[in-house]
Amino acid sequence: MSELEFDELAGRIDAVGKALLQVTARLEMNGVIDGPQISQAWRLAVRPGRTPAHTASHRILQELADALDDARRSRPRLQGHLA
Repeated sequence: MSELEFDELAGRIDAVGKALLQVTARLEMNGVIDGPQISQAWRLAVRPGRTPAHTASHRILQELADALDDARRSRPRLQGHLA
């Protein structure tokens, strides 16, 4: 894989991750899904260490869960509900 192809793939994967976080956050804000439960599921989805791919997948899922949790904490609260 050339450096250009690698950069393209990395960019696509990053975009998918960001889109997933946006959709998940909006569904959570609208009360459709339980965001903390999703974060926990992502944290438990893949155990690290079986293969390099498992380790990378585990790390990225942890980062996505942290990002979702951080977004939740940074949202303004309106009338006792997350906005």
